[in-house]
Amino acid sequence: MIKWKRSSNGINGLRENDQWFDDPMAVKEKVKEFFKKRFDGGAWQQVMLDNTEFTRISDEDNRRLKEIITKEEIKNAVWSCEGSKSPGSYGFNFGFIKLCWEEIKSYIINDGVRL
Repeated sequence: MIKWKRSSNGINGLRENDQWFDDPMAVKEKVKEFFKKRFDGGAWQQVMLDNTEFTRISDEDNRRLKEIITKEEIKNAVWSCEGSKSPGSYGFNFGFIKLCWEEIKSYIINDGVRL
C-alpha cells in the first residue's frame, strides 16, 4: 500500500508544448523551470489603479487607530468572544484563554499575541 501511494504521488512525466518528457532529470528540470518562472516576480502583471478613488478615514478614526491598546481593552475583547472559537491556528480556544487568563495574560498582553 505504501509503495502504491508513493508511486501515485510521483510525477512520471509531463507534457510541454506538445512534447512528452519522462526522463527523471528532464522532468525535474521542467518542474524547476516552471516554479522559477512562477515565483521570480517578473511573470505577473502589475495592478494599475489609474483613476481609482479610495475612501479616506476621518482624522478622528486615524487618531483612534494610532492609540495604544490598553490591557483592559484586550481583556474585554477576549471576554466578548464565544468560548469555543479559536483566535489562531495554535489550537487554544477562548474558553481556555479565559479559564487560564491569570497564568497566560502576560504572553497575550505583551506587544501583541505571542501564543
